[in-house]
Order: sequence, then structure tokens, then C-alpha cells
Amino acid sequence: MGWSDIVRRRFRRIEPPAEGVAAGLVEAIVESADKLLLRLEEEGFAWTDPDRAGADECLLECAMFEWFLRDIMMSDGSDGRTEAVRRSLGGRLVIDLLRSGLSAASLRDFDRRQRERFQEYTEGFAVSSSLQPLGALAWRRISGRDQPSERMTMLLAVRATAELARYRNLS
Repeated sequence: MGWSDIVRRRFRRIEPPAEGVAAGLVEAIVESADKLLLRLEEEGFAWTDPDRAGADECLLECAMFEWFLRDIMMSDGSDGRTEAVRRSLGGRLVIDLLRSGLSAASLRDFDRRQRERFQEYTEGFAVSSSLQPLGALAWRRISGRDQPSERMTMLLAVRATAELARYRNLS
């Protein structure tokens, strides 16, 4: 046994627990959802639909969209802890959203909603490499409207593209 073996063994990479990874992801999701809400406000959403822009549903849908983007990046990894992180993430996100002021009533059926959104968003993500279908779906959910807005669809598609590129560069 040489010195290099001792050094390698001594300084093995320490893996954070799944709960710690989930806590970091939740923080990033909530922060990104807040930034997305600010960006939508800058684009006039709060002016054109102040009731929806200020509603718990809007923040929740922004958080679901941001969560989906991070889930896509977790899917790319081959880490065996991915499922453990996913299981921990939902509960932590609910707690964090409650702490940020969302009402408990708006989080009713949270698990069902998350599954439905992820299924919809996965289908939109798979349709095109431009991410416009994903942006259109996300905008319809965030705005609560049936018809997508071309400007907001592009904003969300560009945001998704940038977020996914940023996370790919980190990994």
C-alpha cells in the first residue's frame, strides 16, 4: 500500500444525505419561483390580472414549473439517491411553501397535482426541442387561462432552456 492509496482512502468524496440535497433543491425552487413571479410582474401580468398574479395558485404553479425543471436535471443523473431525493423533496416543498405564506387549503391534493403537472410537462417537453410547448402548458397553468400567450410562452420556454443549460453546465 502506497501513500497515494492512503490519501485516496482518507479523502474520499463525501456524499450529502438525500434530505440535505432535497433541502437545497427546495430552496432553489422557491427562490426561482419568486424570481419567475417578479419577471411575470415586470411583463405586466400583475397589471392585466392582479387577482390571479397575487393568488396562492399562481405561486404554487410557478413552484411546480420550477420543480419540474430540476426534476428533469435529476433524471439525467445516474445517482442512486435520485429517488430518495424525490421522495423527500415534495414534503419539504410543502413545508417551505406554508412558511412562505401559502394557505393550507391551496396545498390540498398537492401530490395529485404534482403528478398531473409533471405528466403534462413531460409530454410538452418531449414534443419539441424548442420548449415552446412546455412554455405554453406552464403559462396556461400559471395564468389559469385556457389560451396561451405567445409572449409569455416564449418567456417561459427561454427560461426553461436557460435553467436546463445552467444545470447541465454545473453537472
